[in-house]
Amino acid sequence: MKIYVQSRGFSQDYDYCWLPEVPPILRQYRINDVIQSESPSVVLGRYDNRLLLLVTGLEASERADFQGRKIRNSVAWVGEDNEANEQKLRAIAAYALRGLLDTDLDKAVKFGGEFGFEVAFDIISHFQVDEVKQFNAKLESKIGRNSEYLRNDIAYELEERCLPKGNGFNNIPLVVVTGIKSVNALKQANVWRGLSNLVPGEGWLEPYKKSYSSEPALASSSQTHQKNNSLVFVLLLMSLIPVAMILFLFIR
Repeated sequence: MKIYVQSRGFSQDYDYCWLPEVPPILRQYRINDVIQSESPSVVLGRYDNRLLLLVTGLEASERADFQGRKIRNSVAWVGEDNEANEQKLRAIAAYALRGLLDTDLDKAVKFGGEFGFEVAFDIISHFQVDEVKQFNAKLESKIGRNSEYLRNDIAYELEERCLPKGNGFNNIPLVVVTGIKSVNALKQANVWRGLSNLVPGEGWLEPYKKSYSSEPALASSSQTHQKNNSLVFVLLLMSLIPVAMILFLFIR
């Protein structure tokens, strides 16, 4: 599994950047469009046989920039979509949702080096996480307000149940927890579990219906269109029969 870390150095010459590079999957699927990356956010998803876990906006405990602002760390894991990687990323995501990842990540990032900060990737790769269970996923999609209660609810579900698979659960952010994103933005992203500060209420909203289009749906639409065309043709033919009979009688 590949690990990427974003942070910055102390001086204004060392702005935020990713090491060893910007994760290509973030650009390919425009992951940052569904989160407010400056605030603590979590994205967990399945993308073309790859799994992604992105955690952003984690404040460093001591490091600050030249203006005295606390530096924020972000980390991304990208790996093959298999059972072992899914279990590990589910466990780390649950850990992050409970607010426990900040300190561990901060220990792996220090000032120095060519980009103003250095990363001990071996520390991150050996994070100790609890084992997760393998109960089947609940497929209904839910959105709620970003609260400690619902973050813990998602964390518990990730520890107990697998991520959903199959039609409609690929190439989308399955779990999104972020700051300022509207209900419509989460629905348009087709998230399976989504939390945002802009969602009204305290608990989960009513499960919403995913709006993805699929080949069977498109085929059904095409068949319906063909049936409608056939019906119109029959009606036109039936309306022409009386006219033809009147013309026949008149000519005789």
